[in-house]
Amino acid sequence: MIVDCFPFFAPTGEELLKLRVNLLKDVVDKFIIVESDKTHSGKPVQRKFLEIAQKHGLPMEKIIYVEHHIPEQEDIVIEKIDKINAGVNKDNEDSLYARARERLQKDAVMEGMSGFRDNDVFLYGDADEIIKPENVKWVARMALAHQEIILKIPLVYLQGRADLRAHNTDDSPVVWWKAMFFASKKQIMDFSVNKIRCGSMNLPIRWPTHNNRVIQDMGWHFAWMGDSEMRKVKADSFAHAFDNFDWMEDVKGYQDYANWDMHLTEEGPAPDGNINHKLKRYGIENLPSVIFEDESLRDFLLPPTDMKEEFKFNKCDCFWCQKLKFPLMYNLDGERNWFEVPRSCSVTIKESFPERRQVFRDTDEYDEARGRPIVVYSDPINRFVSCINGYLVEKQRYYHYGEDIFASFGKKLNECTKQEKIDLFFKHLHKVGSSHQLHHFHPQAWFVDTDKFKKFTLVKKEDVSSTFNVKHKLNQTHKEIFEQDFSKEQTDFLKRIYAVDYAFWDKYKPDES
Repeated sequence: MIVDCFPFFAPTGEELLKLRVNLLKDVVDKFIIVESDKTHSGKPVQRKFLEIAQKHGLPMEKIIYVEHHIPEQEDIVIEKIDKINAGVNKDNEDSLYARARERLQKDAVMEGMSGFRDNDVFLYGDADEIIKPENVKWVARMALAHQEIILKIPLVYLQGRADLRAHNTDDSPVVWWKAMFFASKKQIMDFSVNKIRCGSMNLPIRWPTHNNRVIQDMGWHFAWMGDSEMRKVKADSFAHAFDNFDWMEDVKGYQDYANWDMHLTEEGPAPDGNINHKLKRYGIENLPSVIFEDESLRDFLLPPTDMKEEFKFNKCDCFWCQKLKFPLMYNLDGERNWFEVPRSCSVTIKESFPERRQVFRDTDEYDEARGRPIVVYSDPINRFVSCINGYLVEKQRYYHYGEDIFASFGKKLNECTKQEKIDLFFKHLHKVGSSHQLHHFHPQAWFVDTDKFKKFTLVKKEDVSSTFNVKHKLNQTHKEIFEQDFSKEQTDFLKRIYAVDYAFWDKYKPDES
């Protein structure tokens, strides 16, 4: 018999519960699911497993539910294993008690094991650690045949979204490989769930191999999933809630998670706060198909851009942003200074003034600059129209970026209708990242130094030719998508995300009197 065991935490675990049980129900005989009445950080939490299981029609005939009680702190005894698990935080009393509560919940699985035989095989992992169903039975047979070892399962470490995988700074993927395990009932009873999970037993740990190489990517660790509020709940509740680590250079501990500036994007930081981790795309074709068959699972694990909520652009760290370091000012002709704003005739102006000089911000020339630097201003929606055409219309300069963005959610750009292109681009705007030169979509005001300069000469994009005596226009975009193709919701969304540009125009626009 094969039994899948895991803890359940209702505030963040509903979707993962549905995914795990439905994914594995045909390859395991039973589930043991433990729900506690306190978080690992010690806060009371209402048990909701039975209500949620009924809501999603989970097969209760296959589920052994353990309704677990965690004692008050004064009744918890700290054990040696708790200090080992707390590691560098072992001198923090709150961290020790959090580890003790975690231990109590993990070991509560054994309360549901009384009716099983010593040779029955148990698969244990946290609720967000899910093995691929095709790997369950053969690994279980291997575990049963080799009870002198403990078999652990390497998982793909996904963070924040199911299409973002954690990588090391050398671009190698971070492997989650020391947590999920297979063991017989006898092995678990001889040691305990918690001790086996953290490796504190006198049995060697091994991993499934093929041709003497460890088999990787045997399942998924869906860590930090959900929206930002859900990630805050996790940070406030899990065993690391009171911890601080050496790699938290840019952030405080998890108790300050609400103040972390965390936006999920390719090449961006991981939501665990580890400065040694960054996110890279994980192909959605590698995810279980059930995610795409269930709308609630898909929207939870692969959330779309919510045009009703506040939208924040991610920082762009593309090659050009690192090289040029915006705001970027040029002296065009010995007299006039100009701030370069991408997608606002910047190529035309630069090519029209080949003798221009960059004025660096750390120089005396920049400090001594006077007058009103020129800023070419585009209507924000018209500028977005130019961008979206550049990315979504064939043969345009950035079409390959559009193809890559659409590939990230499993669509071929050249097979989409114009309306599909528009709607899907808005739905996945949050996936436009540094690798796509995201700065093209950033508000214009972000490219202007409003700290140093208090006045500007604003030139409308349509007046560039007359203002600079330019006879040609370079890098023009062929347009097939126009503002009238956008829905009212999409137009209103653009007005909100570019509110800073409208405010910039209102503040610095020319006096028309």
